[in-house]
This record gives sequence, structure tokens and C-alpha cells, in this order.
Amino acid sequence: MSAVATAIATGDLTRKITVEAGGEILQIKNVINSMVDRLSVFAGEVTRVAREVGTEGKLGGQAEVPNVAGTWKDLTDSVNFRPATSPGR
Repeated sequence: MSAVATAIATGDLTRKITVEAGGEILQIKNVINSMVDRLSVFAGEVTRVAREVGTEGKLGGQAEVPNVAGTWKDLTDSVNFRPATSPGR
């Protein structure tokens, strides 16, 4: 678990916890692995929208990150706010 947490902290979203676990440790494993999945989707969507706007000049691209809440929803909404309110939209 420590190696995966360190990977997440350094921006490596390719690692997941794969050890057999039960009880509370299984719950922690599932939460961390789910977090890796969501962060990976979020990073991919933000990168895609930034590329569309910055490199390709496309306005109106929207990040689609399912099942986010709290700060992650706020960040997703912030990424989507600018394109959604740009002129010509």
C-alpha cells in the first residue's frame, strides 16, 4: 500500500494495490484503487480539454469525470466553466 500511495503522491497513476486482503484492509485497498481510477480519468480529461483549447483552438470542450464529488467536482466544474461560457458557444 505504501508503494502505491507514494506513486500517487508523485503523479504515477498506473499503480494499484494487488495484494489479497480482507476486512478493513480490503476496504482501504478498494478506496485507494478507486481513487487511482478517478484521478486517472480526471487527469486524462483535463489534459484532453487543455489540448483541445490550447493546441487545437477548440472552444467548448468539456471534461467528463463520472462520480466525482467535493473538490474533484469543483475542479471539474472549473475546467468546464471557461469553455462553456466562451463567446460563440
